Amino acid sequence: MTRRLTALALLLTLGLPASATELRLYPGFAEVRTPVTLQAAGGQATHQLRFSRAAWSFIQPGSLTFTGAPLRRLEVRPTDLDWLTTQQGQPVRVLRAGQAPLDGVLVRAADLLVRLSSGEYLTAAPGELAFAAPPPPDALAGGVAVQVDVAGQGQVTGALSYRTQALAWQPRYELNAAGSGARLAALAEIRNRGTETYEARQVDLFAGDVRTTPAGLGNEQQSGRGVTPTAAVMPVPMLPGSAGVTSLGEVRGLQRYALPGGLTLGRGESLTLPFVQPRLTGFTRYALISMYFDRQERTGRANRHYKFTPDQSLPTGPLTVREDGTLVGTVPLPAAQASRPVDLDLGADHELRYVRRVQTLGVERNAEGRILSTTFQVTYTLTSTKARPVQTQVREQLYGRFVVVDGQPAPSQQVTVARRVDVPAGQQATVTFRVKLGAN
Repeated sequence: MTRRLTALALLLTLGLPASATELRLYPGFAEVRTPVTLQAAGGQATHQLRFSRAAWSFIQPGSLTFTGAPLRRLEVRPTDLDWLTTQQGQPVRVLRAGQAPLDGVLVRAADLLVRLSSGEYLTAAPGELAFAAPPPPDALAGGVAVQVDVAGQGQVTGALSYRTQALAWQPRYELNAAGSGARLAALAEIRNRGTETYEARQVDLFAGDVRTTPAGLGNEQQSGRGVTPTAAVMPVPMLPGSAGVTSLGEVRGLQRYALPGGLTLGRGESLTLPFVQPRLTGFTRYALISMYFDRQERTGRANRHYKFTPDQSLPTGPLTVREDGTLVGTVPLPAAQASRPVDLDLGADHELRYVRRVQTLGVERNAEGRILSTTFQVTYTLTSTKARPVQTQVREQLYGRFVVVDGQPAPSQQVTVARRVDVPAGQQATVTFRVKLGAN
């Protein structure tokens, strides 16, 4: 029988349809919300639910709550021995490799002590015991029981919710450049790292900065012991014509999207769907050399950059860049605002090198001989071994009591000098500027 996430087991307990479950997916975790209708007696309504040990290990501490009525009590307890305790005094069989089966009776559930038919006692391992009746799922692995008491009169309607790190999503992008243009494909990747199946008809995706319990803090102290999840993540291929993700706008600084048709995702599975479809303008490839001013001669390589402007806001996520079908790098795409340029650094360009030299042209002193200012000439010699010309930008940050660049006084004490040059294929180009820096 297929095992379902605890939320689905809760639905079956309450007699609610599967469509009642809501999933709200964030980068790093998901919130599971299930409507609940309880009958109160004596001013209080009580509900119990169970989690498998594996499912509980993913739940963020303090995230389980009831909305719609005041919470009176929330109790968490391990259920490791619940079913085994009912089997005390029942016949069992001990199966060990290379030995004949041993018949006996389970005497003590805590340490699986068995009294054999010969009258001797034996401590068995969980995998060695054969029972007369089939045990429930995770009976030997144990689990966690949660009891929620809320205040109310008559029928109490609310929602149970908790956050789990077993399920999460992230945007993933692919930038394909060719000629003078580029196309950006945005994908939503949903991953289930848990051992249970998630299923819901209403699924929302949220992107942005959501602060919760730091990642890595599990429920080990609440449940008695921790379990390290080991399920492998297997990709699920995209189906032609599958429904994509639709944008629902902005909510208090978060971007919200909907997953039409809901979601069913089994243990270790992932699902990738078409995301938003941004249009790009101002696509440019260029090389960048960025420096802080000093008097030393320096050599190095330019960095490869891609720049473009999307027509809609994009949440942060990994971006793969291809040039004419060739992979040229994978970099993080920072959170982008609509109609604001995005500048990507793809690392060093070994085919474009520079030599930077600084020459002192003059020193201005006062009557006491104290240096008032110094004038320098900075020269970059760029050497390309590329098969195509490359647009190159040189940026150098300077600081002085006052700054004069190529005879023009700067408006502040900190200035960035920016110059552009096209370096011909297989040739050299130079960038030169003069600066006068006031002594501090």
